[in-house]
Amino acid sequence: MTHQPFQIIRSNRKTLSISVDCFARLIVRAPRNASEERIFSFLKEKEAWISKQMQKMQGAGMRLPPENLNGYTFLLLGEDCKISLTNEKYIRFSYEEGVLYLPEKNARKRLVAWLKENAKRIFTQVSSQQAGRMGVSFQSVKISSAKTRWGTCSHDNEIRYSFRLLYAPKEVIEYVAVHELAHIRHKNHSPAFWGEVAAYVPDYKARRKWLKEHGILMEIF
Repeated sequence: MTHQPFQIIRSNRKTLSISVDCFARLIVRAPRNASEERIFSFLKEKEAWISKQMQKMQGAGMRLPPENLNGYTFLLLGEDCKISLTNEKYIRFSYEEGVLYLPEKNARKRLVAWLKENAKRIFTQVSSQQAGRMGVSFQSVKISSAKTRWGTCSHDNEIRYSFRLLYAPKEVIEYVAVHELAHIRHKNHSPAFWGEVAAYVPDYKARRKWLKEHGILMEIF
């Protein structure tokens, strides 16, 4: 049986292409005028490859959060963090166990609030440390729920981070901080801007690659 695509993205491209994201969802990219018959014929041809990729991604264990969060595992600072719903009054995180004990009542809402609170604390600390190294100063750190950008720097040097950056490893967070702080001197992505980023994060391309490969995590919570 031909796999059903999760999404079909049409554009001015000339050829069909397929990919399977880290949540095992099949994405099809197609020319604007491609018929459904052509698309599904292509999917049938690629059935073996699709099945192999889906098994690989399902085996990696990444999945979108279900309605009941108990037992759900997501990334927190680049490490697996398992949710355990409880009858307790407060959220409690065990670093040793890699378990977040989350009150069952209003679980998702409280989890997002907890993530934002910790994102504010951690990102402010990282920004201050990196700003000290770079010899720049910023106005403030704000936390957003952005799903398209991990961070931004305004014209008046206010740094904003998506709370979802908290899923990334510490070194990736540091790269994003350096990237945004570099915009204090360079309000563009000129060679001078990238030169400054490289001066403080020589392997920034590898850290940037992590963000590109894990952009799908923006959909969690």
